[in-house]
Amino acid sequence: MKLVNSDEFTKVFNHKKRLSSSNLFLYYCPNDIGKNRLGFVVPKRIEKLAVKRNYMRRSLREIFKNIFHINNNPSFDFVVSIKKTFYKEDFHDLKAQVDNLFLKLPQ
Repeated sequence: MKLVNSDEFTKVFNHKKRLSSSNLFLYYCPNDIGKNRLGFVVPKRIEKLAVKRNYMRRSLREIFKNIFHINNNPSFDFVVSIKKTFYKEDFHDLKAQVDNLFLKLPQ
């Protein structure tokens, strides 16, 4: 599932829990739905081309889909904010960064 409207994003940002890596920030907030939900923030100031912004979203969605399938943690709402652009050659490095962030999440 994904976060859709601005109220859902605002709730996660106002919870003020954040983890960071070299390429992204991971904001999180527990939810009562029973499923993890995911939203993305990819600013134009980071990457001007929509094609590359969409690639970043797609690749992160794929990484998170695999993690959500494996993890049986309590359900959270996540907002991923990109702080540095990445592309195809950085995919494995990014996957390792996301894995490390998930290890830091509270159980």
